[in-house]
Amino acid sequence: MSGMEMLVTVVFLLIGYWVVSALFPGKPTATPNSGKPNDPQPEQEIHKKTTSSSVAWHEILSVSPNATVEDIRTAYRKLMSQYHPDKVATLGQELRDLAEHKSKQITTAYRQAMQIRGVDAS
Repeated sequence: MSGMEMLVTVVFLLIGYWVVSALFPGKPTATPNSGKPNDPQPEQEIHKKTTSSSVAWHEILSVSPNATVEDIRTAYRKLMSQYHPDKVATLGQELRDLAEHKSKQITTAYRQAMQIRGVDAS
């Protein structure tokens, strides 16, 4: 393996670590029934936690509730460039599913923000 190949491998490993740490923040906790810290949660439970309607569009997009249309578009594009499923297409199915879910959440928040402002989201 040449030096350049090793460098590329290390860079992509770091990017992969960053993606995983961004998608799974915090320390592992015990589930109520098992008492074991690393028991996988049912997918429905994960889905409920991440699709909570209590998360406002501006929190998902990381902008102020009074952000301009241009600020919202910029935030949307930045987040989609990070979380688009094509960015993790070579990783495991679980990460692809999470990226798809996050990108849908970002798109929904963007459309809601544009609807509130009376602007076409396309």
